[in-house]
Amino acid sequence: MADFDPWAPYYDLIHKGLPGEAEFYVGQAIKRGGPVLEIGCGTGRIAIPIALSGVDVAGLDNSGNMLALCREKMAQIGETPGALTLIDADMRDFSLHKQYPLILMTYRTFMHCLTPEEQLACLACIHEHLTPGGALFLNVWAANAAALFAFPASFQEDTERLLECMPVPGEDIVLEHFYTAWRDDFRQVIHERHSLREVDSDGNQVHEEALRMTRAWFTPREMEHLLCRAGFEIEAVLGDFDGAPLGPEHKEMVWHVRRPQ
Repeated sequence: MADFDPWAPYYDLIHKGLPGEAEFYVGQAIKRGGPVLEIGCGTGRIAIPIALSGVDVAGLDNSGNMLALCREKMAQIGETPGALTLIDADMRDFSLHKQYPLILMTYRTFMHCLTPEEQLACLACIHEHLTPGGALFLNVWAANAAALFAFPASFQEDTERLLECMPVPGEDIVLEHFYTAWRDDFRQVIHERHSLREVDSDGNQVHEEALRMTRAWFTPREMEHLLCRAGFEIEAVLGDFDGAPLGPEHKEMVWHVRRPQ
């Protein structure tokens, strides 16, 4: 599992979520009334709006730096209608001595569990923390052969490309984001290397950060097998956050499962 502490200063600039994602999860939280557990809450992109909607939410993450940024955001916002509690813990091994009617794993968080053992350990913890009949919403990338084979099968230096340039809020700095990735078919993971270069108004590079990430990919059949093996019942599999059933044209899988009564 990646160490996300070095990502913290840049995470919100680079990872802005998926279209309709925040509204979807906030709606699910309001529908059930809470409390909600979000696993992999990071800097609070989903957890904070849930608290602002009036629903109590616990955010779990194993990056102290990401949680610190979430606390800074909350301090700037002030009191919220719903309570937000932050928990520093590993999603593969946590025990909160509490159950929730709704658990969320947003923005492909589950893909950071790289092996079947880690994946099943994470799902077992979630199952234990759901109330009987409680719901889990889990989003992962919908891998397909064409998309996978766009990645080379080994690291290649010349595949690095500039993804984006963006201003850094409050600073006279532009952040250049370079990216390269390659796949490991045997382990069924994609390795990513990100180079973040801060450039001042005169065009001088003032700082560079090298960040890495590795994520597993899943087919729909594999996800169904893992979830059923962990004791969940499948309610629905969506292809987007507008409620469309998963189809071959979709790039995301949104799994709605529940713990049996």
